[in-house]
Amino acid sequence: MKKMLLSLHKAVLTFAAWGWPILLVDLAIGAYDRPERWANALNTAAFFWVLSAPVWPITLVIDRRRREDAMSKLCGLREGDERERAVTGDAARSTLLLSLALQTVLLVLTVTSVKLVWNPELKGEHKGLLSVAMGFSTTQHLDPFGTQRDEKDSAPKGVSAGGYLISPACFPLLALLILIQLAAFRAYAGRRYEGAGA
Repeated sequence: MKKMLLSLHKAVLTFAAWGWPILLVDLAIGAYDRPERWANALNTAAFFWVLSAPVWPITLVIDRRRREDAMSKLCGLREGDERERAVTGDAARSTLLLSLALQTVLLVLTVTSVKLVWNPELKGEHKGLLSVAMGFSTTQHLDPFGTQRDEKDSAPKGVSAGGYLISPACFPLLALLILIQLAAFRAYAGRRYEGAGA
């Protein structure tokens, strides 16, 4: 039974690694709209690829040997001795901090809005107004579907343009990514310390 499951797992990984052109062809020719039998088969294969694609990241999280092989191929790092492990640890810390900083900046941009109003009918030198504001709305920032809502505009007559720098619908995803990265780093680091103390 275990051999059969391992063979199935290997087949799914192989399909996920080499089957992505099926999805591209399916999207390019619009097979999901065609009634032909070959188009239906192609669309079904693309759907199975979408289902099998998450197996790779899950396997990398669970299987340490595959994770180290992937790091070796992607980054050229091998953890053969203590020095190489220290270099890898420093690189992992720096990469984590860089990604957290970038995601935090993007998270701030989801609550930052810019508005420009230009009204040539106004008297005086100032005919326009540029406003930058930060605001959090549970109806916009916690809506995972990004539903657009009409807002009343109290700006003066003229040309008006603006909005959030990044869609508020990205807020939950970015916050979740930050929390997952912090939790995963703490979990892996805690497990390494427990192993070192044994």
